[in-house]
Amino acid sequence: MNTLNIRGDRRKLITGAGAIGAGAIALLALDACGSDGGKGAAAQTPTAPALDTLESADEIWQVLLDGNQRWADGDSVHPHTDAEWRESLVEGQSPRAAVFSCVDSRVSPELVFDTGVGDLMVTRTAGNVFDPLVSESVSYGPAALESPLLVVLGHQRCGAVTAAHEALLAEEEGAEPEEHHYALPETVEALRAAYEASKGESGDPVDAMVKANVLLTVQALSEHPNLAELVADGELTVVGGVYSLETGVVTEIA
Repeated sequence: MNTLNIRGDRRKLITGAGAIGAGAIALLALDACGSDGGKGAAAQTPTAPALDTLESADEIWQVLLDGNQRWADGDSVHPHTDAEWRESLVEGQSPRAAVFSCVDSRVSPELVFDTGVGDLMVTRTAGNVFDPLVSESVSYGPAALESPLLVVLGHQRCGAVTAAHEALLAEEEGAEPEEHHYALPETVEALRAAYEASKGESGDPVDAMVKANVLLTVQALSEHPNLAELVADGELTVVGGVYSLETGVVTEIA
């Protein structure tokens, strides 16, 4: 059976990416004669460096964290959302980071990191669980489009992790699991390893399970056949983070 080697012709999949220049940096400034009554120059809003100009995973991750801080502070600038930028991506894409996150409607990576169209390649599943098909989607950005950064993003009070924790705890105690109107048997089973890994951790058990699941997923993706060589060669960095619904802040975990 023939298989597709997605790494061999990666550059061919990024047609037109070279035409995207540093001029895409989004800058917004307040009028110097604004509502401060003329008391000095008005403050300039935060800026968003163009991710497409960056090569280093460390630089890209820092830009994402800076964008997250803008989001948390209520100072998002929503870069790369204008018509001209959208049209520049018609011939190809070159996302600088891939993000694997939960389907939760409160955790949209493009908003959480204050990025725009074409900046991130996002894959989302309930509770960040993945199977072979999902892992191929997650690995596509780094393996086929040369994104040097892959972020696994869990979040506080994850519904899927909460349901899995309840079901697995009931199973362990020999009790009947609580019935939910929406069954998640495959998700519960996929999160069993995180449940076991988080036992004995201090604090909220669900939060501990979320963190354990992120770390296990980072490890699994780092060892995935499509990604392991990239990680070993230093061409790909896989990081884990947890998003707080209360503060809007993403905290890196290791």
